[in-house]
Amino acid sequence: MPRSEKWLLSLLGILLIATYIFTLILGDLRKDTVAFEYIFFSAFILYGVACFVVLKPVTVDRRIIYGIFAVAAIMQGILVFTRPTLSDDMYRYVWDGRVQAHGISPYRYPPNAPELNFLRDDEIYPSINRKGVVTVYPPAAEGAYALLWRIWPDNIRWFQTVMAAGSLLAGVLLAGLLHDLNRSPVRALIYLWSPLLMFETAHSAHVDGLVLPFLVGAWWARVRERDGLTGFLLGIATAMKFYPALLLPFLWRPRHSQGWWRMPLAFLITVFFFYLPYITLSGRQVIGFLPRYLQETFNVSPLVSLLNFILESLKIYSPTSLTLLTLGIIILLAVWAVLHPAENGETALRRSIWPIAVITLFSQNLFSWYMLWLLPLIAIFLEPSKKQSGILVLPRLNAWTGWWLFCGLVGLSYTFFIDWKPVNAAILAQFIPLYAILLIDLMRSNAKPALVD
Repeated sequence: MPRSEKWLLSLLGILLIATYIFTLILGDLRKDTVAFEYIFFSAFILYGVACFVVLKPVTVDRRIIYGIFAVAAIMQGILVFTRPTLSDDMYRYVWDGRVQAHGISPYRYPPNAPELNFLRDDEIYPSINRKGVVTVYPPAAEGAYALLWRIWPDNIRWFQTVMAAGSLLAGVLLAGLLHDLNRSPVRALIYLWSPLLMFETAHSAHVDGLVLPFLVGAWWARVRERDGLTGFLLGIATAMKFYPALLLPFLWRPRHSQGWWRMPLAFLITVFFFYLPYITLSGRQVIGFLPRYLQETFNVSPLVSLLNFILESLKIYSPTSLTLLTLGIIILLAVWAVLHPAENGETALRRSIWPIAVITLFSQNLFSWYMLWLLPLIAIFLEPSKKQSGILVLPRLNAWTGWWLFCGLVGLSYTFFIDWKPVNAAILAQFIPLYAILLIDLMRSNAKPALVD
């Protein structure tokens, strides 16, 4: 990498670190939503310039890679010292860990149940959301909460640190995956320096930070044709948060390949292993709050609003109509993928965008951290434009660029906290650029689906 580009990346890294330091001054990011949005998009602009630097083909320099990870770790370290105010999910993690430490299944009682009165305190319990329902998290996540609580009980920053560390570990695995795909490991910056990753793991401590290393590991194992390992890692990711299960058909190996059955078998055994002890304790309650959660709405896109309007006009609308439509589309794509399995790992990884895109486009309850599993794929497949000049290289205007931009614009969903109601202008600003870029890519590729480039 030329010296000028190294200096520019260094300067951008310093400016990003300085930007995140301002979050320490703000304190409650939910109360100072407008100031948070300024910080988030200032960071996204700096991050975008950095992405345009590493898109240019470069000679691998370990010092640059180490520097990228060091800057990411410093930014994560800063946000670990902010109190998680953008989301209160983490307080449920701590509570569930505490409940299990006292020998009680988290699927048995909601936090406000009289049976759990003796566990309430003045710090964790008041901050829990949905106190009247049992937990929604799968058993591997619950096992992680129990383990973390036992190591350092009720410590908020400990949970934040672990989620941030998980996201960094995913970056290490991503660098190896990039190398195996004959791409520069420097592109890991596109994942590691994302403001979305920073705020949703180190600040909000979402469990997705623990899901990411297993998910990236599963993708890497698929590229190396390690079928059993792919199924095992994908199974852990699924038992930690349900959505990775949707990737299984798209990572399927051709039946003529040796050991093609190992991946689905390892996946099923792994998921069963994590569920078994909780099913023994809680039975059907192990499903938790999930059925009701799927009926909630947040950050509803213009496309979803239009579809709901059409369904209501046809008098066939119900709270589950769009969910069934989404599942139907994914099932059709999954059946096609199983009947026409990817011949190599890179194609399988490209196909992973299919279920992610369908869920995102048709979701009635889209929180920003739901996009975290897309970031490693963007780091792999974001392409430079054909015209390259100077230090910066703009990305090619295709679907992957649309998803990269959306992973920044989705930060506008937090404008909800300004007056605690949806901001229509913010919703349009998130989705219209994505729709436009997907449409352009679709028109350019004619019959080729816009979701895949």
